[in-house]
Amino acid sequence: MALALILMVTGVMWARHPVRPLNEFDQIFYLGIADDLVDHDRFTDGFEFAKPGPDGLRPRGMRFAPLYPELVAAAAGFDGALRAGMACVVAGAGRDQACPRAAPSMRWLQFGELAGFFWLIWWMGGAAAGPAIAWGALTLALFTTTLLLGSVNYLMTEMTCLILVTTAIAAAIRAIGTNGRNQLAWCFLAGVLTALTALTRPAFLYLIPLAVLAVPIWGRTRALMPMAAYAGGAALTLAPWLTRNTIVFGRTALTYGYDSHTLVQRIAFDTMNRREYGLAFLCWLPDGRAFGRALDGPHLCDRFGYDEQPTSFYVLGLRHMLPQTLAAAGGYDHHLSYLLHNYILRMPLKHLLVSIPLALRGAYVAHWWGFCLLIPAVIWTCVAVRSSFSTVPGLSASFLILALPPWFMLAFNALVAVNQVRYNLVLIPLYAVAGALSLRWLAARLTPTVRPNVTTPSLFCSRGGTILLEGGNSTAPSH
Repeated sequence: MALALILMVTGVMWARHPVRPLNEFDQIFYLGIADDLVDHDRFTDGFEFAKPGPDGLRPRGMRFAPLYPELVAAAAGFDGALRAGMACVVAGAGRDQACPRAAPSMRWLQFGELAGFFWLIWWMGGAAAGPAIAWGALTLALFTTTLLLGSVNYLMTEMTCLILVTTAIAAAIRAIGTNGRNQLAWCFLAGVLTALTALTRPAFLYLIPLAVLAVPIWGRTRALMPMAAYAGGAALTLAPWLTRNTIVFGRTALTYGYDSHTLVQRIAFDTMNRREYGLAFLCWLPDGRAFGRALDGPHLCDRFGYDEQPTSFYVLGLRHMLPQTLAAAGGYDHHLSYLLHNYILRMPLKHLLVSIPLALRGAYVAHWWGFCLLIPAVIWTCVAVRSSFSTVPGLSASFLILALPPWFMLAFNALVAVNQVRYNLVLIPLYAVAGALSLRWLAARLTPTVRPNVTTPSLFCSRGGTILLEGGNSTAPSH
């Protein structure tokens, strides 16, 4: 029934959602690499970052993670419409506005990923706190459909990354409800899926040590074997790509060059003064530019946008600081260390402070939807953390597994990248479940004849979060 509701809502809205050209935004990166894979069976950096060599072919590269371009190339092998559009984009170097827009195989695949993502939210809500929370979380999550359909229609990594990391979280939640070999198998699968996420967007690589380090921090020594299974699954999945890069380039890394390219854009925001720092909290609200126009004219927030305003921090980082720091560092080999030592470590406190409004910018998923659910998600996470240190943690472990990865990624993206909502779509399951828990708590308080089955969501409640999810179960709701 949940899947039927998901398909009905998303299908109706998808039919009305516009299809944009294939040469918009970062699509050209992945289409360029996929074209080289189809034509020459060679993984390159694409036409945007690499020129043909003496043999007329672009050299092998490792600037981008491999999974999504490989997926596009596989789809283009049997999808003639996608192949034609991809060839046109490459031939015109991404500037031909008349290229075909059709890419049915990838868009249908990504629509299926969207449906699977919403179903997983329903399942995780039930696994954490019972059927009522499952349906409440799904209902809230469906309000993000319009936002996510943009990721369905664009040939970019967001939708594939989102389904992989959400499935990894669901597998980890499933693991805590089992024992023995079944638990190890679920942990191994969670590790594989996290690694596949990293092979789609490399920033998610850092979730692997986070998961491993969480064991001794929480004192769950009995989980050492499951974590070993998790780490083993991740390592085996990453090994082929790391081995390829070691052999071909002498670098045991997921990517090369794109990390410092991204970081220098982030460092540009550290140049803001005190007035601009205050404005960042306003201009990065869901309707921040409108507020800025109302307060002080149309250009108050120009420095904080992504558009090519000559005075924006984004342009400062991409057009000015990038070439300057590359020249000073002597190329990409030493670029990352140069940025760390000469910028971040020279003013670490300011870098951390600027990361706060950048984190909020990425946290406002689906505009006011995310703005309204941010505080409930923080409160329930804090209660679950407190509960985890009690002697009767109940089902808080499920909620923590759901909560910690998106919070970590939000902070990480704010520290190292020009953070934006599309980097933080993994917050949606957390927000949806936290919102459903809050609605149930509110309903219990407004209905005195019904005994509430959740505690006050406060860090100062007398019994903590030990019965935070009382009444839930460790399995998904029935179909």
